[in-house]
Amino acid sequence: MRDAIEVFKAVGEPTRFRALRAMIDAGSDLCACEIIDVLQKPQYTISKSLGALVAAGLVDERREGRMMMYSLVRSPLNDCVFSALSSVPLAGSEELAADHGRLLARLAQRVGRECVSGCS
Repeated sequence: MRDAIEVFKAVGEPTRFRALRAMIDAGSDLCACEIIDVLQKPQYTISKSLGALVAAGLVDERREGRMMMYSLVRSPLNDCVFSALSSVPLAGSEELAADHGRLLARLAQRVGRECVSGCS
């Protein structure tokens, strides 16, 4: 039960919610700079939020060269959380809709499936 409580506490903060939603919508790993650009938050805020998601077991991080890459951690509990987050309609939130638009634009800058542009 403790794990479930930590997962739900992690998702309950707006920046972490938005970061997870972006990762779900991307359907692939995201680098930290992509998440920073999508959420339009300072690097420190995003790093702190991603650290909390990693600590809660929702997200995994790995270094690829100079980039930190983040991916969703699959588990029965996490998949339920991801499903719930993805069911929140974009039309119901200007912030989520704007994030989604920036995410699509940012993913279009990739070469193959790789982030190459760094933070803007």
